[in-house]
Parts: sequence; C-alpha cells; structure tokens
Amino acid sequence: MKTFKVISILLLSSGMLLFTNCGLKKMVKKQTSVSYSVTPNPLETHGGKMTMEIQGNFPKKYFNKKATLSLVPVIKTSTGETTTLQTINLEGEKVNGNNTVIGYKSGGKFTITQTIDYKPAYQTCELMLTSSAKLKTKEASLNEIKLAEGTIATSERVSVQPNLAYKGQSANGSFFVFADHNYTGPKIIEKTAVIFFEVNRDVLNWNLPFNKKEENKQALKDLMSFVSQYKNVESVDIVGWASPEGELKRNQELSSKRSETGKKWFESEYNKTIKAMAKKEKKDEKELKKEITYNLKDNGEDWDGFIEAVNNSSIQDKSQIVNVIKSQSDLDQREQQIRNMIAIYNEIDNEILPSLRRAIVKANCLENKKTDEQIAQMAANQPDSLNNDELLYAASLTTNLKTKADIFKKATEIYPNDYRAYNDLACIKASEGNFDEAKKLLDKANSLSPNKGEVLNNQGIIALLSGDYENAKKYFEASQKAGFNQDYNIGIVSMKTGDYTSATNAFSATKCNYNVALNQILTKDYTAAKSTIDCIQQKSAKDYYLLAIIGARTNDTNILFKNLSKACELDSDYKTQALKDMEFKNFKDNAAFKDAVK
Repeated sequence: MKTFKVISILLLSSGMLLFTNCGLKKMVKKQTSVSYSVTPNPLETHGGKMTMEIQGNFPKKYFNKKATLSLVPVIKTSTGETTTLQTINLEGEKVNGNNTVIGYKSGGKFTITQTIDYKPAYQTCELMLTSSAKLKTKEASLNEIKLAEGTIATSERVSVQPNLAYKGQSANGSFFVFADHNYTGPKIIEKTAVIFFEVNRDVLNWNLPFNKKEENKQALKDLMSFVSQYKNVESVDIVGWASPEGELKRNQELSSKRSETGKKWFESEYNKTIKAMAKKEKKDEKELKKEITYNLKDNGEDWDGFIEAVNNSSIQDKSQIVNVIKSQSDLDQREQQIRNMIAIYNEIDNEILPSLRRAIVKANCLENKKTDEQIAQMAANQPDSLNNDELLYAASLTTNLKTKADIFKKATEIYPNDYRAYNDLACIKASEGNFDEAKKLLDKANSLSPNKGEVLNNQGIIALLSGDYENAKKYFEASQKAGFNQDYNIGIVSMKTGDYTSATNAFSATKCNYNVALNQILTKDYTAAKSTIDCIQQKSAKDYYLLAIIGARTNDTNILFKNLSKACELDSDYKTQALKDMEFKNFKDNAAFKDAVK
C-alpha cells in the first residue's frame, strides 16, 4: 500500500514537471506570435534625452498562468558600446508578484515608457530586446528582437557659437558682450558772444550801452581766447537780428549786414590773436592759423525775442502789451503798435529793443583729444597715461585678440576697481574656451559692480556652453532685468531642454535665423522653417543642411538633394554627417543622395 502511494506521488510529480516544461516550451515555441514595437521609430532625442514607448501584445492562450517573462531593452551602437535599459517584468495570473499581469485566456498588452540620456554614439545604433521566460525553477531564453534602428538627433543641431561684440552689436544671436568703454571721442565745444548795434545801423559802435556792459565785453574777449585753445575750429556761426519796430524789408537787410559785420569783426580779432600767439611762441602765423568755415544767417525781425523780453521785464502792463502784439496778424500793424509803445514805455525804447539789434557770434571748436593712433600707441607703451575709458577704447581699435587681452589685463592692474576690464578679459578667455578663468574674472566683475547686464549675459553664455541650462536661464533672466534683451538666448535654453513651445514664444521677434528655423522643424512647421531659411541673406552649409532635412521630412527630393549637395560642397564634414543621419534613412540608396555625399 505504501509502495503504491510513493509511486503515485512520483508519477504525479513527474506529470507536474512535464506540464511545467510543456508550458515553458509552448511560450518558446510560439514566441513569434508575440508582437513588440517602439515609438518613435527611429528613436529620437529631445532636450538631451531619449524617451521611448515600448509596447508588447500577447495573443490568447500564450502566457502561462504561473510563468514570468523578463524583457531587457539594450541599445547597441555601431562601435560596439551597449547600454542596458530598465528591465520590463511581466507575469501570469497565478504569480503573486507586483509586475504587469498578462492573462492566459484573454492574452494582454503592456506599454512601458523609458527615458535615458542621449549620447552621440546612439545616432547609429540598434534597440534590441532580449527576453527570458521562467516557470518555477526552469528558465528559457527567447530570440533577440530588433525594435528600432538609429536615432534622429536633429534637436542636437542647435547652434551656439558666440562671437565677441559690444551691446549695440549683440542682436539676433548669442554673444560674449564687452562693457561699454564710454569713450566718446572729441566733442564740439561751443562759445558765444554778442555784438549790439544802433537802431537802423549795421556798423560797429563800442560806445553803445549794451556793448559797454562788462559781461558783454568779457564774452567777446573770452571768445578769442577760447578759439586759440583748440587745434580745430569746425565753424563760426554768425546770426544777424533786427528789432521789430522798423520796416520789414529794411530789417531783413539790417540783419544780413549785421551778420557780415560780425564776420569782419571776428576775422580781424582772430588775425590779431594769431599774430600775438606767433610772436609769443616764435612760430609762423601760417602754422598757427586755421581754416575756418563761416555760416552767416540773417534772421530778420526778432518778434519772439521781443515778446520774451517784455514778459521778463518789469513793465506793469506787459500782459496787455503782449496781447496787443499777438492780436495783430498784419506785420505793418504790429510794427506800428511797437512804435506807439516806444512813446509810452521807456524800458521798451531803452532796454528791450536795443537788446534785439545784434549779431550773435558762436565759435564751434573740436575738443582737443588724442587721435586713435595716439591712443593705440599709448596703450601699448604708456598705458598708465590713459584714463580707463581711453584704455578700454584702445582695445576696440584692434581685432587682434591677444592685443585686446593685453590691454584688458593692463586695465585691471591700473584701474583695479572698475569691473569693465575684468568682464572684457573674461570675454576673450571664454572665446578661447578657458571657461574656468573666465568664470573667476566674471565673479570679480560682479563683485565690483553687481547685476550688470553684460556680466550676467557672459555668465549665462558660459553656463549654456557648459550644458548647465538651469543656471544659464537664471543668468539670462537676471540680465534681462538689467536691461539686456535676452529673448534669443532664453529661446536657445528652451530648445536645449526640449521646450519648443517656449522657444517659439522667445523667438517671436527673431527673423531669418538658423536656430529659429531648426525650432520650427522640431515643431513640424516645415513651411515656416523653409521661409525662415530662405530669407537668410548669406546662407552657410548648416542652413542648406536644414533645408535638406525639410526636404526629407516632406518627401520633396528636389529640395533634399539640391540643398544636401550645396551643404556638402560648402563643408565636406556634412558628407559624413549625412551618411549617419537617420533623417535620410529612406533616401540613402538613391543615386542623387550617393552623388551628394561621395
């Protein structure tokens, strides 16, 4: 009896093992009835990440109730590098795990989303799926399956190649921005004096009360002294005026002749001044004398001056006088009213009208400053003899980066408390790829003068190039608050992080730009992208390459092959890129494609 029980148990165990093995063998045998897919296919990268949705579909009566299935996605590159993704664990209905359950009778599906960091090697890769089924202590490997081939990496084509610029030049692109040197160059300096005339006369009379006033006499003396101080007299403006009580035609003639008299006086006094200077300095008069341009103007009757003088006078009835004058539209009537007033108001006759009979002489001289050549030479040989504005200006006079850097370094030594040279030297270092030193210099600049827009901009560009997009955005936003338009750079950060909608908004004011077109491609607005590139005046190889991508995506082979050929012609590196680029996967066997990249 006991023997029978033992035999029965053994037979039962053998049956269960046989059943178990049969269940696993069935899953292996019918594995081709299971379908797997991945979206997108080819894979794509956005914001430096690759997100893929892996799906599986199991038919009815396939998945053993007590079995488990482990699916391992693996990326294999063309160089032999492998990256194992997160394992997908599935189980039958009678397995007490925490995995996705696939029914036996009903079959089932799963959808798993995985995200990994993108690597350039993934552009030419295969996404493979290895799997193994397990039933109790038995395990069987299933066939390896290819889910996808290659990765579309067009989003990685964002172009950040900052040049060096001053603030006013930094539009429609990313730039390392120099601080303003604040050097304005020579300015026009003006000085004015006035010669007064008798009524209805245009000859000089220094005995007139207004000409004898000390302040007017001094102004005329100072005018000659002023002119003698400057190397360049740009011009002398002489304006003749007449008081408005006389006949209109006569007053126009008077104002013209008074300006001519003013010119004769200036020429005479100028010649005397030059003669005295030549004698004092023991030089030839011709050496000291300058060519002068005279601008003569006859302004006729000074009605505005009359009204202003009356308003500023102590005349009790001045408001009524002004109203009477303004109410007369006929000039003859106006002049008659003034003649009437002369008899009543002595101040009009003795003070106001005489002050209007004049010639105003204004000398315009160019400020004495060093020439650009002198500034450049002094920056090289005597930098401490220049003020900081001049020294920083000297750096703008050369395109040689080493010379610029030398000048900026000298400026930090001579003027250590001015942030600008630290910022400018940082621009040079950063453009050379020396980010560590550039950061130190920018930190110093910021400590001397916090929250300067150009300093924050430069810190943002370095962060952007270093892949630190979070801090890059913070710097750009702070720079924007400081007065810099950072919409473009903020748009670049948005592209780098895969936020193409925000990039579109940031680029709203930017036209005819490579990155704007790229962003439009990534949002699948191919018509807009083509228009954006078409309006770029001087297209580069990268612009033509984008047009080729648009052609591939819209299946327009004319656009594709014509522009790919142009891109490869301008830059042969695009031949290698095109051969690896999954954008052209469906066209690589085409003869025109092969011609473009050969």
